[in-house]
Amino acid sequence: MRLSSRNALGCACCALVAILATHNPAAAADNEQAVLRADQSLSVALDKKDKDTIGGLLDAKFTFTDTDGKIHSKPDVLHDPSGLAKMNGDETDVQTHFYGTVETVLGSHHGARFLRIWVKRPSGWKAFVSLDTVVTPAARATVELAAGNGTCDNPCQHVPYTPVTKMDKEILATWQKTKMEEWHYDADGWDKDIGEEFLIINNTTMRNKAERMVIAKKQQADKIGAPGDPITKMQIFDFGPAAAVIISDHVPYRGGKPYHNVRVIVMRDGRWQLVISQQTTVKDAAPVPAVASSQ
Repeated sequence: MRLSSRNALGCACCALVAILATHNPAAAADNEQAVLRADQSLSVALDKKDKDTIGGLLDAKFTFTDTDGKIHSKPDVLHDPSGLAKMNGDETDVQTHFYGTVETVLGSHHGARFLRIWVKRPSGWKAFVSLDTVVTPAARATVELAAGNGTCDNPCQHVPYTPVTKMDKEILATWQKTKMEEWHYDADGWDKDIGEEFLIINNTTMRNKAERMVIAKKQQADKIGAPGDPITKMQIFDFGPAAAVIISDHVPYRGGKPYHNVRVIVMRDGRWQLVISQQTTVKDAAPVPAVASSQ
């Protein structure tokens, strides 16, 4: 992404926060408590339909993806906060992960899995993404259903997105590497590019890294990989030097309805690692044909 002088200053501030989080545990704890307070404040504001407070806590680029796969921008939410408010509260199985300039809050509410991503801005912590997914578990994971013959030009080698910064080029290369590892059944390589806290959540799957590794090792043993789902739209948003959010739209390789995907990737141990991937199918979209048969 090309940065204006204001955005460059913001990134510099975020970089400072990341450095403090790395070298000063007390500062990291204070920042995490600040974002959790902001998350609670947003919940209270949604209950009260307090548009002023809601507006102050949402990032300018905030998006809310509902369980139907419809994406609502910040202006949409401020015009009518009822959709986001309806999904507020009654949260269970809540997990939080702090990455210096990014915090993920995920769990269950109102029959759906939720993911909220908070980001550090010069003016404070802002909600950047809210995503809801109804999970109806299937016997086989999507990566198993996609396995079989086929090529993987998009997304393994080319995507409709051109990174500008060195950081975004590295992030895209790492993510495409994970797609190559799934296609060419390289379980050991995939393991190194995925964080230990990794979760993949979609309308038929919720699996952690250990569960996903079982599938990867089986596909490696069977010598059958899964071409990645082609991307129709993609953006990478950087928050400091060590965390980013990848937002993309995909069509299933074997055919079906398109879906919206949000991922968080972080710099850890000198390499980028994917730590969360959650997606929601666009229910009112027409199904697309398969790129190729699995046979």
